[in-house]
Amino acid sequence: MRISPLDIRQQQFTVKMLRGFDPHEVDAFLDDVAEDYEAVLRENALLKEQLITLEERSRGVADREKAIQDTLVATQRLGDEMKAAARREAELHMREAELHGEKVLEGARSEEAKIRSEIQTLRRMRRQLVEDLRSTLESYYRMMAAEFGEDAGEPKT
Repeated sequence: MRISPLDIRQQQFTVKMLRGFDPHEVDAFLDDVAEDYEAVLRENALLKEQLITLEERSRGVADREKAIQDTLVATQRLGDEMKAAARREAELHMREAELHGEKVLEGARSEEAKIRSEIQTLRRMRRQLVEDLRSTLESYYRMMAAEFGEDAGEPKT
């Protein structure tokens, strides 16, 4: 059972004649004890209120800390996902660039083969033209030799 300051003030003691205490001193002492007890109870109530407030703050801080931790984890995960996506995209661009480069190289090789083929065709045509010109010149030479005799370079008299 708890004793209240009022209980302390109202406490009565039996007084013995021979060895009793001075009632005024006892009452003064009980008043002092009751005042100190009231102060302790007020301080206790104040400390309980402060404890409740601090516990609420602590819960709030813990909740914020958890939210920050969750945000940090989510941010880390998002950063990792963004890095992975950037790597995949870079690899895709690299493959596309390689394919484009291979197509350009293949086109250049095809163009080279085409030009080489045209060069060979032109060389054949040149040989054919030279051969045709030689043949035509020889034909004219024979006609002139027949017309002007063996010595085509001298006029006939």
